[in-house]
Amino acid sequence: MKPLLTVGLIATAIISTTTQARPVDWTPGIGGDISLMVGYNRSNSQFNSDNHTTSNLNSHGNKQDKMFVAPIGSLSYTFNDGDKQLYFGTNRSDIALGRFHVDIGYRQKFADNSMLTLSYIPGVLTQKTWQDPYLQNVERSKTKTSINAFSVKLNDIRGSRFSGQLAYGKFSVDQELSGNDPLLALTPNEKSSLNRNANVLYTEGTYSQPFSRSLILRTAINFTNINADGNAMSNNIYGVAATIIQVLPQSSFAFTVNYKRALFDLTNPVFNQKQQDNKYSAFFAYEYNQPFNWKKWSLVSLISYSSTQSNIDFYDSNDLFVSAGLNYKF
Repeated sequence: MKPLLTVGLIATAIISTTTQARPVDWTPGIGGDISLMVGYNRSNSQFNSDNHTTSNLNSHGNKQDKMFVAPIGSLSYTFNDGDKQLYFGTNRSDIALGRFHVDIGYRQKFADNSMLTLSYIPGVLTQKTWQDPYLQNVERSKTKTSINAFSVKLNDIRGSRFSGQLAYGKFSVDQELSGNDPLLALTPNEKSSLNRNANVLYTEGTYSQPFSRSLILRTAINFTNINADGNAMSNNIYGVAATIIQVLPQSSFAFTVNYKRALFDLTNPVFNQKQQDNKYSAFFAYEYNQPFNWKKWSLVSLISYSSTQSNIDFYDSNDLFVSAGLNYKF
C-alpha cells in the first residue's frame, strides 16, 4: 500500500475552485455536471502498474508515461426548500492524484451559513497494485484495491471561517502476498507484518481568510492514522496545506501546496528499517466559463506534481499529471 495515496482516497484535500471561492445557491430539482478529460501522467513509482518487474529494491521504479481519456461527473437533487441536497458522483479535482472514487452523500445548509456534509465512499471503483511489490527479476502480478469510507464535514462552523472533517474507512487488498519472494527468506511473522489491509482514520481542520470578494487563502492541518493488519505498514501521517483561490470575471483558479510526514510503527523486514516519508505536492486547477459563448460549458485544466522522499529508496517517487477538458453543467 502507498499510505499517502490511500489517504487521498478518503479525504478530498484538493478543492474545486468555484465552490470554495464563493457561496453557491442551490436550485431545487436535479442538477450536476459531466467532464471529459484528456490527460498525461509521468511516474517513476515502484507501484506504477506499468513497472511490471524490478531488479533493485533499493531504488525507485523506472519512468513511465501514459495518456488517458476519462469521463467524470456528478449528479445532485436539491429539495424544494433549497437547503438540502443529495448527491452522487466523482469530483474532477480528485483525478489529479489518481483518486478515482465515487461517493454518495447528503448536504444541508443552515441559517448561520454553515453546511453539513455526510458522505459514503462505497468502493465501486478500484485501483491496481501488486500482489507482492517486493518480487525481484520476475513479473509482478496485479491485484485490486478498494476503500469503503464514511465522512462527516462541517463547513463554516457557526458562521465562522473554520471548517472540520472526520473520516473513517477500510482499505482492502484483494490478494495480499507481500513478502512471499523466497529470495527474501522472511519468517511467517515478518510476512504478516507487511499486510496492507488497514483501517484508516482521517481528521482535518481548515481556516479560510478572504482578502477580497474574489481572493481567498485557505489553510489546513490534518492527521491520519493507518492501522494496518501488518504492523510494519501501520503509520501516522501529519499534514499541512495552503490554497490560494482567485475568482476572475470569467474564470477562476486555485493553487495548492501540501506537505505530509509519515512515521511508521515498526521496522519493515524487507529493508530492516522503520519507514519515514516526506511528501511534497503542488496542484493548480483552472476553469474558464462559457468559452465561445457556450452557456453551461467551461474549459477545465488540472496540473499537479508530487514527490515522495523516503528513507527507504524503494518508496521514493515523482509524479507529474497534466489534464484538460470540457465540463458541462446542468
